[in-house]
Amino acid sequence: MAVNPRITAVLPPAKTVTVYRNGDAFYPGKKVVLNPRHLSTFDNFMNTLTRHMEAPFGAVRRLYTPTGGHSVQELAQLQHGGSYVAAGNEPFKVLNYCGTATINPQKRKNTMIKPVPHTRVVASSRWRKTKDGTCTIYVFSNGELRIPPARVRIPKHTLKSWDRVLTLVTHKVELRTGAVYKLCRLDGRPVNGSSELENNQHYVAAGPEKFKPLPYERKALLLSARNKRPVNNTVCDREDLELTVGGKMKEHAAKTERVKQQRKVSRKPARATAGADSVFNAKDKRREVEGAAEVQEDPQLKVDLPIDQVEAKTVEEEQEASDSTADRKSLDASRPKTTKAAGCKKQQSETDIKEKLDKLRS
Repeated sequence: MAVNPRITAVLPPAKTVTVYRNGDAFYPGKKVVLNPRHLSTFDNFMNTLTRHMEAPFGAVRRLYTPTGGHSVQELAQLQHGGSYVAAGNEPFKVLNYCGTATINPQKRKNTMIKPVPHTRVVASSRWRKTKDGTCTIYVFSNGELRIPPARVRIPKHTLKSWDRVLTLVTHKVELRTGAVYKLCRLDGRPVNGSSELENNQHYVAAGPEKFKPLPYERKALLLSARNKRPVNNTVCDREDLELTVGGKMKEHAAKTERVKQQRKVSRKPARATAGADSVFNAKDKRREVEGAAEVQEDPQLKVDLPIDQVEAKTVEEEQEASDSTADRKSLDASRPKTTKAAGCKKQQSETDIKEKLDKLRS
C-alpha cells in the first residue's frame, strides 16, 4: 500500500534514546528507537519500555532526566540521543546513570579443540602429584589413638591464611575441647604456618590443652601398611595351595598329639624320689646343713589328688532308697494296730464300770 506523501511530511523524524532503570547502578542502559508511525502516544511508549526492559519494579509509569530528575510527560520533550530513567510508582533515585560502562560481548576464538591425552599408567589418586597447589594432610586428634586420622584437603586459596587452615581442620576433626588452636607434628613440635605443611604427612590437632605424647607414629605406620595394595594380583597355583593345606593339617595333628601326651602325664601324680638325681642331693653342701639327716616322708601320709585324677566310685543309691521305703511301710503298718488295741481296752473298762454301778444301785 503506497503511503501518501502529504502524511509523511507531517510526521516528525524518528528518535533514538537510551533508557536506564531507576536505582540500578549496574544496568548498562537500553537503546530504544522512537518511531512516530508505531508510537503515536506517550502511553504506547511506556508499554514498549515495560516489555523491553523487564524491570524488577514492574510496569514503567514515569520517565525522568538522569541529571536533575525532571519528569517527562510528552514525546515532544524527548531529544534524539538523550538519556532517561524509567521508574514505576517510586520516586527518582539519584545515581550516576550515564557513567555505567556498557558490556561488550566477547568475541569467540575459533581454535581447534585438542584431544585429551590418555596414559596407560595406572596409579592411585592419593599418590598423584597435585598440580593445582592443594595440600592433603592426615590429622590425629590430640590424645586419641582409637580414632583414625581425618583426611583434610586444603585448597590453594585457603593455604594463604593460617586461620582459614585451622578452621578447615576444625570442621574435619571433632575435638572434645572444641576448636583447633594449633597443629603439631607427631613428635610434638608445633607448626607455625601453612608453608611448613607437607603433602601426605600426619599431624596432631590440639586445642587449648597441651600436646599429649602418644605413639602416633606407630599408628600411622599400621594404617599405611593396611592401605597398601599389591601392584600385581598374585594367583596361587593348585600345588602351592595343597602344600599349604597339607602343612596346616600336619601341624594340627602334631598339636593334638602333644596335648594328649601332656594330659596322660598330668594324670600320673609325680612323686618326689630321693635318688642320685634328686634335687635334694646337691653336689656342694652348705655348712649349715652338715651333719643333718634327711627326714623321710610318713608312709601313712595321705595325698589329695586333683579331681580329674581321682577314680570314680559307684554309689548304690537305689538300694538305700528301697530300704528306706520298706522301713516306712513297716512303721505305717504298726501304727494302726496299736490304736485299735487301745480302743478295745477303753471299751472294756467302760462296760466294767457300768456293771459295778448297777450292782450298787440294786
